[in-house]
Amino acid sequence: MAHIEVALYGPIAHAGGGKHVAVFEMEIPEPATVGGLLERLGLQAEEIGLVFINHVLHDLPGLHLSLNDELHDGDHIGIFAENYVWPYHYRGGAPMSPKLAEYTSTHDYLRHRPRDAA
Repeated sequence: MAHIEVALYGPIAHAGGGKHVAVFEMEIPEPATVGGLLERLGLQAEEIGLVFINHVLHDLPGLHLSLNDELHDGDHIGIFAENYVWPYHYRGGAPMSPKLAEYTSTHDYLRHRPRDAA
């Protein structure tokens, strides 16, 4: 079993017993993934905006790149509802997982950045 800390923000906080924010610890069977966690919490991928694992950005709204990302004992996962995301969450050099960094470097996903910015 993996013991993790989960933080849910926005309307999805209801899955953790909160109204706007829920922070709680839980154990999940290993191997554990983000998708498995969402299923266990009764959340759909379409409800999810940002996913942070140990303060590293793993997903952006509508991409669902993190569903197969593994969770390990001691991890902290922060999940923001799809409608609870502001551009400053992912602008300004937020550390990204290698998978997300590769995607954003090859796709014009981050529309809030200036077009000439690399």
